[in-house]
Amino acid sequence: MVISSNPERPEPALDISRLRILEIGSGYFKFQYPERTTCLWTNTRLPDQFCAIDGFSTPDRVLRELRAAAAGRYDVVIANTVRYSPWHPRYWARAPFHTPTHPWASISRQFGVSVLRWATIPVPLIAIDMDDSFGIGSDSVFLFDKAKAFFKRELPVDNWQVLHGTIHPHLPTLRYRNSEKWRRRIGKLRPISLPICSFDERWRDAPFPEKTHDIFFSGSVSGNSTVRGAGLPELERLKALGYRIDQPTERLPYDAFMERMSHSWLAWSPEGMGWDCYRHYEAALMQAVPLINQPTIVRHAPLLDGVHGVYYDVEPGGMERAVVTALADKDRLRRIAIAARDQTFAHHLVREYCDHILRVAFDQD
Repeated sequence: MVISSNPERPEPALDISRLRILEIGSGYFKFQYPERTTCLWTNTRLPDQFCAIDGFSTPDRVLRELRAAAAGRYDVVIANTVRYSPWHPRYWARAPFHTPTHPWASISRQFGVSVLRWATIPVPLIAIDMDDSFGIGSDSVFLFDKAKAFFKRELPVDNWQVLHGTIHPHLPTLRYRNSEKWRRRIGKLRPISLPICSFDERWRDAPFPEKTHDIFFSGSVSGNSTVRGAGLPELERLKALGYRIDQPTERLPYDAFMERMSHSWLAWSPEGMGWDCYRHYEAALMQAVPLINQPTIVRHAPLLDGVHGVYYDVEPGGMERAVVTALADKDRLRRIAIAARDQTFAHHLVREYCDHILRVAFDQD
């Protein structure tokens, strides 16, 4: 699909349904648009049942597909960052065990994004980092210069901190922050959320569920964020005050997890390895108001405090105060739950994730 750049002719509205996509890594676009996406896999492990890949992102395959893009086969390239240097032994030492029938791909597919550094890319390139970390690896810096936009899931509120500990040994200094080159690079950063891939369309207009509990929580605590460990004593205090807490100890099947969560007014969704979390949006889909610690990142189409969710301070007593205040007004919680569901359907499903990125690629969003 070609978008006219003639200033004397108005550009037609972008037809998302016709764009042809070359996706390196991730698989979100392949999942949503399998017929129009070629997905070249970068990770050590295969995507199981998530999506059907079209091959591996070996340098020769990536270059071949870029030549196809120059011939008009693709409209956009999506490049997902890799966590470590492509030379890191965890790639070539582990991948052969996961794909023993593809020896060349096992030792070279992590170089698929890196080869873009030297290649001519004839269509818009979008970089995406969906990692849990605030940082961006030094091997991904070239994407700032090659890509039209750089989407970052855990984008710190001070965007400059993406350089901490990788590109810069400490907080970026005034020299970095006043550099025109680095200001241009940082200016390409955009927030993006974790997209929900598994959902039921019936939830979009589902009646408000019966509430049997005040708070639902199901998640790992040991070995996870300190926010979770700090919140457990507050849950116990709330229980002692007479609030009804649904806290299953067993791992629930996904459908059972979603159904059970729907019957609580609030769903505690503290940050885990990253602040953004699937549970924020899963709770919203089920009309359980997400109860979240204050954000540490810039968010895309955020769930707003008091509008789509309830936020609390992580200092002792912060969660208890927020819960007591929220549960005192059930009519308000009902309105928040419905607004959160609508916000999630509008912005945080996998189709909305893909379409937003595609629109940015063509300056339509």
